[in-house]
Amino acid sequence: MLDAEIPEFPVQGETGIDLFQRLEDPSQRRARFRCTATVRDGTVIDHQPERRRPAARLRALADSLPRALPPLSLTDSRTWADLTLAARDPLALFLYLEFFRAWQVAEIAARRFEAQLDRAPDTVPAAPGALTGAIAPLYDLNRTGRGMALTRRLLPLLSRVVSAPGFRDDRAGGTGYALRMLGDLCLRGGDARLALGCFETALGAGDNPFRRRKAIEAARAAADAEAVARHRAAYAARWPLPADLASDRTGDTTTKGSPS
Repeated sequence: MLDAEIPEFPVQGETGIDLFQRLEDPSQRRARFRCTATVRDGTVIDHQPERRRPAARLRALADSLPRALPPLSLTDSRTWADLTLAARDPLALFLYLEFFRAWQVAEIAARRFEAQLDRAPDTVPAAPGALTGAIAPLYDLNRTGRGMALTRRLLPLLSRVVSAPGFRDDRAGGTGYALRMLGDLCLRGGDARLALGCFETALGAGDNPFRRRKAIEAARAAADAEAVARHRAAYAARWPLPADLASDRTGDTTTKGSPS
């Protein structure tokens, strides 16, 4: 029913108005959603700056958030017709309903993962893909609060795993990728110090320019000049240092890119 080329759409999130992109996932026969930007009090925080989207367009998209829709009860059909009448684009209702389903699926998966941690609090799930499979939906949906709470539980365990003699990440780099996603959620949620811990542990799982950049960005946001200098020197020792990483500014929460 929905076209694959649906534009991004706004949803009120935990730290502002989140802008989401709908992504077709043929392998699952359903769409996925990914937060691409957050607009907070008119300030655009672009999670995909490499796309170079005009900030004015993202602000306008956030301003289009339907604010006048009547309350909806899933168990009261008397509210449903009013919702259809109030929508400027009736098809948008199906988009939001599809998003609602994806959000609930991610919530159920997160609760199951947390229950697994409760049963074995000192153990990181060893099944292939279990860690990234639990964290990726939270990252895609920009669930900063749950992501930060999960980070506080997982980071000590993952730090111990990564620092163990003989540790090698799996072929897909799953441990480092999971830590990078958690770090991004912490940075978006305003805990730069916790984010820095994630990125530094991710570097222990495998060093690359992107993770080193993330560590510099988190150190800047945390106003940790020593960590900025340390990670910048480590970057410059292996790769050409980009101009934007060469400055000494701190307290900056702007981030770049989205590899692993």
